Amino acid sequence: MIPRNSTDLATWLGGQHHGPDTPWRDVASLAEASPTDLAFCEGSIPDDCRAGIIISKQAIYGRCCITVDDPKLAFIRVLEEVFHVEHRVGMHPHATIDPSAFVHATATIHAGVVVMENCSIGAESILYPTVVLYPGTEVGARVKIHAGAVIGADGFGYHPTSSGPVKIPHIGRVVIEDDVEVGANTTIDRAFLGETRIGSGSKIDNLVHVGHNSTLGENVIIAAQTGLSGSVTIGDGVMMGGQSGVIEHVKIGNTARVGAQSGVTRNVADGETVLGTPAEPAMKMKRIYAALRTLPESKK
Repeated sequence: MIPRNSTDLATWLGGQHHGPDTPWRDVASLAEASPTDLAFCEGSIPDDCRAGIIISKQAIYGRCCITVDDPKLAFIRVLEEVFHVEHRVGMHPHATIDPSAFVHATATIHAGVVVMENCSIGAESILYPTVVLYPGTEVGARVKIHAGAVIGADGFGYHPTSSGPVKIPHIGRVVIEDDVEVGANTTIDRAFLGETRIGSGSKIDNLVHVGHNSTLGENVIIAAQTGLSGSVTIGDGVMMGGQSGVIEHVKIGNTARVGAQSGVTRNVADGETVLGTPAEPAMKMKRIYAALRTLPESKK
């Protein structure tokens, strides 16, 4: 049970307590907190802040606070404990599971889920309503797949001929490693040959499309409405902003950053940050954007 007074909470969080011992009932933002609320601070504190307890990096004069190295992480720990949601382990009677599929006994399968033949779902994974796993999809342990996601549909591949495009059969599969989260209505296509793979710890937002034969490394973060074409390789620790796009056969290196609404048309080096369409180094694109603002006057 999480402590409900500031002194014991500081011990529970591994932090240092400052000020008077203070009870708390709820959590809130700094701007909205009341004297019975717990909040966290990463910057300045509003003059009218009324929070009873503040989690911060440094002690705050005249306030009850708990100092830790990472205030937001400590606050997340509190949220996880206070708002923990218990899932009913097992398969909902309105889920459809093919007899050839393996579902771990500790997995949670919600209503409307469809798991097709030869799929596997690992320990403590959760499939929310109406998720669809196409044949051969492998889901690791502690994976969360949110409502409406489709994993393992055909890749978008057609061979042009004089009589029109001929559909290319996609006979590969999708592998989702451990501790991945897939957002609502996201689609991850199965490979033409081989596999489309999502590395462990990666987090994919809502309405993202991952094309066939693409590979994501570990701890990749992709924001909403991003699209990856086929055979894209994303390195470990990459972060991609919303509505970004990557053309086929491009490699994005480890820890690279792709700005929102960027269009990546070339390989991106390890640690590089790119912006714009076509995406270029961030500082270069910022200078271009600055110059564009003065272009009408320069033309006169």
